[in-house]
Amino acid sequence: MDAREVQRGEVLVAPVTDVGWTPYFTVIAALVTDIGSSVSHGAVVAREYGLPCVVNTLVATQVLETGDRVRVDGDQGLVTKLDRH
Repeated sequence: MDAREVQRGEVLVAPVTDVGWTPYFTVIAALVTDIGSSVSHGAVVAREYGLPCVVNTLVATQVLETGDRVRVDGDQGLVTKLDRH
């Protein structure tokens, strides 16, 4: 995914985030990454913005596609694929 394609209210699914992604945290509804921990960039910034976040899924970018509808439960660490939009 190219960062310029991120739309307001979408869930950002990425291998990992770094400081370059920070401006998009004001636009996204949630974050899911393949790699990370509770102290990784994505998790820390998501907490600062009050966004649901699940990190270290290992496979999110392989099983989710642009247009999929998902539920992100950061409290339980669950990402549920609902359907294709």
